[in-house]
Amino acid sequence: MCGIAGLVSFNGNPIEPGILDAMTDALSHRGPDGRGTYIHQNVGLGHRRLSILDLSTSASQPMTTHDGRFTIVFNGEIYNFAALRTSLEASGHVFRSTGDTEVLLQLYASEGAACLEKLRGMFAFAIHDRERQTIFLARDRVGKKPIKYFHQNGIFAFASELKALRKVPGYPREIDWEAIHHFLGLTYLPAPRTGIKDILKLPAAHSLTLDLKTGETRIERYWALRYQPDRAASVEEWKERVMPVLEESVRLRMVADVPVGAFLSGGVDSATIVALMSKLHAKPVKTFSIGSDDPTSELGDAARIAALFGTDHHPISVQPDIVHLLPELVRTYEEPFGDPSVIPTYLISCETRNDATVALSGDGGDENFGGYLRYPILRFAERWSRMPGGIHTLAAASISLFRMLRNDTFSERVSIFQHAARLPWEQRMLHYMGAFEDQEKRSIERYPSRFPATDAWHADQYAETRSRADDLIHGAMLQDLETYLPEDLMPKVDLGAMAHGLEVRSPFLDHTLLELTATIPSELQVRGWETKWILKEMLKDLLPPETLQKKKQGFRLPLDRWFRGELQSFVREKLLTGNPLFWEMFDQKQVARYLDEYEVSRIDRSPQIWMLLWLVEWTEQNA
Repeated sequence: MCGIAGLVSFNGNPIEPGILDAMTDALSHRGPDGRGTYIHQNVGLGHRRLSILDLSTSASQPMTTHDGRFTIVFNGEIYNFAALRTSLEASGHVFRSTGDTEVLLQLYASEGAACLEKLRGMFAFAIHDRERQTIFLARDRVGKKPIKYFHQNGIFAFASELKALRKVPGYPREIDWEAIHHFLGLTYLPAPRTGIKDILKLPAAHSLTLDLKTGETRIERYWALRYQPDRAASVEEWKERVMPVLEESVRLRMVADVPVGAFLSGGVDSATIVALMSKLHAKPVKTFSIGSDDPTSELGDAARIAALFGTDHHPISVQPDIVHLLPELVRTYEEPFGDPSVIPTYLISCETRNDATVALSGDGGDENFGGYLRYPILRFAERWSRMPGGIHTLAAASISLFRMLRNDTFSERVSIFQHAARLPWEQRMLHYMGAFEDQEKRSIERYPSRFPATDAWHADQYAETRSRADDLIHGAMLQDLETYLPEDLMPKVDLGAMAHGLEVRSPFLDHTLLELTATIPSELQVRGWETKWILKEMLKDLLPPETLQKKKQGFRLPLDRWFRGELQSFVREKLLTGNPLFWEMFDQKQVARYLDEYEVSRIDRSPQIWMLLWLVEWTEQNA
């Protein structure tokens, strides 16, 4: 796990070593164990190393092939590197190191871009080919590892994080306000947007080839999941197919030359990973949980799982200082990021790094097996939408009265459900998972008609994605897999963990497992209102009933209570003072009105307030 950076000059100027050094130094948190740079004519590559496999200097980067033709900088892990190495050695390749970087380098030297089809892991890498005069960039299938870049004014620059790109003279600074508009509805920024015009992120499962002679770039997709259900298999047959692949995925991710642990929330997914790790490892697994003294905290559930499998358990109880933590989080995550769960992710990563360099997580279980409540809600809404118009008219009137009488969060959600029921399901999904409704965000924007409605825009953007699914549930799952997962969940974990030099691995996101679970019929994944039904059936011999029956919870902060109480003055001062850049997008009087209405209502708008607080801080840091 590392940080990578690169710089190409097309304006005749040589690469300045000081700039390349500054870029790599900006990524020192990602790689505290070593650094290296490479310059050849108008190409410069930089690397910061977090030593995981082969801790010797022979695995240092940038790494060049024996003949000097190919040079690589690589961030990530190739879990099947041992098998790939055996195959390459049989073909005559000789290795100087024992890690996965040289395997990837020689595989690319042998097969070019086709090597991506053989990689089983998480990765972002760049390879300079001196002979063909190209730079080849690639990102893993589900976006675990980031690549951000810009190409203008005779400069092509890329890096793991924007922090490194900011060290390049001429770094673009103009805010992409349309991206901010969509962020309010999505809570994240979909690739290729970053919030800064002209700075892009390479989408997951894509490669980019830069021609060093012409400056032209070519972006290609190399992997796309497709749902093709096998309805002939029984539950027992599915268990026989899936569990060995999941166990193998866990085993491969336990390979490291440094201490390995696991995040343990107490839910089904993380408990499954810990159970399998305990089965595969003779010594007690180090587990890490985060919670608070709140009665809804999952620390107790995690402790029971830890006791069941005899882990070396490390519970962490926190009471986050939002006022001082917000600027730190915005610096870490770099882009507009609306998911408050960045807070526990960031904090548990900091604590985990004291005892482990690698941690396995349960991320991806929901995407594999249909774990989000919005899936059965979508299916119910699809049936509801086909009811006669008269019933909808009566329902709308009743819900309007219900909301007027209660005017709370629940009544608002019922109202949103009824409104969204009249939309195509592709747009409806966003209303069930987003933050700001379109009318709501337009009420605080200075130019409300400036940009398209996010739900229709988003549905259009991912029409091709949904075409690879066989039904509504799989369409929603696939859209999550290609949007919410790589643009919210993966950067949340990568940036939060790597800020502390911690590598997080996700066995559920092994692409071979994803391809296998894409053949499970959706009616086995989401049965009635029960999510992840088949996974829970598979785990009956592994996990206790109370874990399998536990409702999805997660670490929840009482943001609504804080924003109305002890943090009210902070929220008002932060939002209503703002800065000139923030007020280019938002109407100050309308934001004040929005805040006034929130404070006297019974509707929880803390997610929206959190996003506005983030944007104020983000625009201050980007001014």
